Amino acid sequence: MSTGYILDHTAISALAHGDIYMAARVFRSVEQVQPLYVPAVAFAEGLTSVVQAEVAQMLQDALSAPCFVFRALDEAGCWAVAQLARERAADLPTAHVAHLALGSGLPVLSRQAEAYKQIDDRIVIEEIG
Repeated sequence: MSTGYILDHTAISALAHGDIYMAARVFRSVEQVQPLYVPAVAFAEGLTSVVQAEVAQMLQDALSAPCFVFRALDEAGCWAVAQLARERAADLPTAHVAHLALGSGLPVLSRQAEAYKQIDDRIVIEEIG
């Protein structure tokens, strides 16, 4: 199994707002050459909380670390995420993260563990502050 973590939109928002746990996770991931996967839909949702210019700059600075790997959706991925969202009554950002987590077995960094457990209890969550 691969190593690394998947960030959901709450983790992106926490990182943008200077959450100490997320800053430490990024630092540790850079040290260990451990990827932090950022699903595109979750990233876009996380950006909705980044309205102040100084917060946006903090997020851009953090994302310049070499550990971040962005995961876009191709056509097949869009179908799979949409189906998961429909079947589990989940929003698209959560479904995209869940799709990636179920396919990779990687843990999700999140503030909303229950949303992922409702999708599939095999999804491993590491709750952030």
